[in-house]
Amino acid sequence: MIKTDNLSKENKKFGFKLFFSYIIFTVLLISTITIIHIYFSQDLNAEKFAREVKLQSIEKKDKFDKYIKTKKDALQAIAKNEYFLEFVDKRTYKYYIDLLLLTIMESNKDYMQIRYIDEKGYETLRFNRDKHSLEAYKSNILQNKANRYYFKEVSQLKKNEVWFSQVDLNIEHDHVEKPNKPVLRVGIPLYIKDEFKGILIINIFMKELLENITKSALYDIYLVDDGGYYLKHKDSKYDWSIYDSKRSIDEDFEIDFIRKIQNRQSQSLIYNGNTYVQSLFIDNQKINMILVEKDESKLEVENNNNKMILTILVFAILMALLFTAVFTRAIKNIFELVVIQADELHELAINLDNKVTMKTLENAKKDRLLQNQSKLAELGDMIGNIAHQWRHPLTRLSLTLQTLSAYKKKNKMTDKQFFESMENSLYQIEFMSNTIDNFKNFYKKDEKKSDFIIKDAIENVLNIIGTVLDHSNITLTISCEEEINIYGNKNEFSQVLMNLIINAKDAIDEQRIENGKIDILIIKENKKIRIDVCDNANGIPSCLIEEIFNPYFTTKEDKGTGIGLYLSKAIIEDKMNGKLSVKNNDIGAVFTILI
Repeated sequence: MIKTDNLSKENKKFGFKLFFSYIIFTVLLISTITIIHIYFSQDLNAEKFAREVKLQSIEKKDKFDKYIKTKKDALQAIAKNEYFLEFVDKRTYKYYIDLLLLTIMESNKDYMQIRYIDEKGYETLRFNRDKHSLEAYKSNILQNKANRYYFKEVSQLKKNEVWFSQVDLNIEHDHVEKPNKPVLRVGIPLYIKDEFKGILIINIFMKELLENITKSALYDIYLVDDGGYYLKHKDSKYDWSIYDSKRSIDEDFEIDFIRKIQNRQSQSLIYNGNTYVQSLFIDNQKINMILVEKDESKLEVENNNNKMILTILVFAILMALLFTAVFTRAIKNIFELVVIQADELHELAINLDNKVTMKTLENAKKDRLLQNQSKLAELGDMIGNIAHQWRHPLTRLSLTLQTLSAYKKKNKMTDKQFFESMENSLYQIEFMSNTIDNFKNFYKKDEKKSDFIIKDAIENVLNIIGTVLDHSNITLTISCEEEINIYGNKNEFSQVLMNLIINAKDAIDEQRIENGKIDILIIKENKKIRIDVCDNANGIPSCLIEEIFNPYFTTKEDKGTGIGLYLSKAIIEDKMNGKLSVKNNDIGAVFTILI
């Protein structure tokens, strides 16, 4: 029994222990959170980078692709214009065509030049713009471009095919024009009745588009051509490096990264958790857009993580102090409640112990009763089987004695007849004696375990109940590919087999099956042995199959005790570490022993 004399002293001790426990727990918790956070933060940051950079790169790629497609569609639309084709063929509608092309130039502020060059390479129409967004004008300075690469390449195309040049800087009089003017040329051949009539070509200012797709608050964005030179660099002095600085990608990035770009199969690539590559295409030209997370962005993420850890630490310490204060104040009430509860629990424990003892005795009594009932059932089965075995020998012995009596009364008995009758009688008596020995050996109590042959155990059972099966006209077959041994108590195992065979026999009799069959299949499966006992008695009703192994459950009404299958399952599963189960097949029930 708990006393309350030292309650105040224990209360104080507990208060101090609780306070220091909370402090230690808080320190451990925060340390764990910090370690886990540091461990996983890199992966989390890499996942966040991959998620966000893909969205931004896809947006920039879509913008780039739509821009290129728009220029292609515009060029094809001009080339299909009936008035423009009439001008190309017959030089009519000249004023209208001038107005059309000027209007197109005014509506597309990024058009640097539109030219129609005839089939001989002479510029026939030329509209210029000196700088992005300035006013367009018609130029009267026309030249022969027959030897220029773009005229030759566009001339080789089929009708409606569109040609794109490389994105490069505009060159005037064999020198790069200053300030730099990135230009893309788009051309289309003109055919009238399948006859080549020249080309239509547009020069497009690309500076605004390139600056637009490389602008980002989160990433440093580079544009790199197939040769590894920069079109755009985060440091503008390295822009268009092939013309000036000759700075290439291997001066800013690792060799392994460059190899991955060169060898990759897909259009995109994530490297080292903070670098992303997206390919942009203009016809056959590929431009690699490289997005690298800015140092400012990394620092911001790191600062946010540190703030989060500090906030959690402060919050946890405050909560620890708060809980310590609340629980310490309530310690006295807790201890008093503990004393009362301890007394009550002590009394409950005594009562529970008494109830457990009584219940254990009741269960032991039930187990003994169940065992006695099993023995009585076995005794009844044994007597019934002995009666079956003795019926024919007793009949033959009775007929022999009646025959001797009849010969004696008529004084016709010879010595030969007497001795033959005596020999026959002794044979019948010996058979009945052997029957008693067989049953005694089968039912005697034997706790010894040993290795035995399964088929021998089945033969022992058939020696006991074989005549019962014959009387019911039931055929029993044993299928066993090899001699299989198991370890256990042979008599107990034989009892299980006899229970299963007798149950199958009773089911066949109850269903009035004319040609009853019981098949026993013995096979090895991996390291286990499976024994199937099958009958053709139409199976067990599905509503009863789950209860078939319960004690006192029987379907035989007055004939059954309901303990045979229960004890069989206990022997196989508790004593032999196996499994006994049942299921239905197409013709009957299948009891399976798995050991």
